Amino acid sequence: MEVQEAFRSVRPCRAFLPRPVPDDALRRVIDAARLASTGSDQQPWRFIVVHDEERKRKVAQAVPRGAFLNLAPVILVALGLEEAAPALVGGYMMSYPLEVAAAIQNLTLAAAAEQLGTCWCTDFKEGKLRELFQLPEGVRVVGVLPLGYPDPASLTNGPAPGRMGFSEIVAFENFSW
Repeated sequence: MEVQEAFRSVRPCRAFLPRPVPDDALRRVIDAARLASTGSDQQPWRFIVVHDEERKRKVAQAVPRGAFLNLAPVILVALGLEEAAPALVGGYMMSYPLEVAAAIQNLTLAAAAEQLGTCWCTDFKEGKLRELFQLPEGVRVVGVLPLGYPDPASLTNGPAPGRMGFSEIVAFENFSW
């Protein structure tokens, strides 16, 4: 799949076929995340792969409106390491959330290339996930991502609804909206 085609085809996927994700495809998807750009090559991300049905149920319980996570054969939990990315963006926020976001975007595009679907869930109860995975201090949950083959009945075609046009998001030389 061409990258421009992937950009245009990726949609959040919340319905999955009961078909396992092959290990080699899972590896390629996560490897794409590993290749994301990061300041000073710190790579402040880690990913927990969850296959176990009981553990997936517990992850889903930590995500409001997350029942659909149980449908996915795999759940990925994206983590950010605070100490691996201590730089401040603009002097006001740590860089690790942005760098993990870049890894998640790579992962999402790689999933599309593998004909897999995913959805970046950011509405989660971090305390529940911290406890479930016994996360140490300085390790933060940045996202929960189901991964699997999309249910064709749930797929939409055409351009993503509500996407702003180029001229709506770009200004030259000054802020002029």
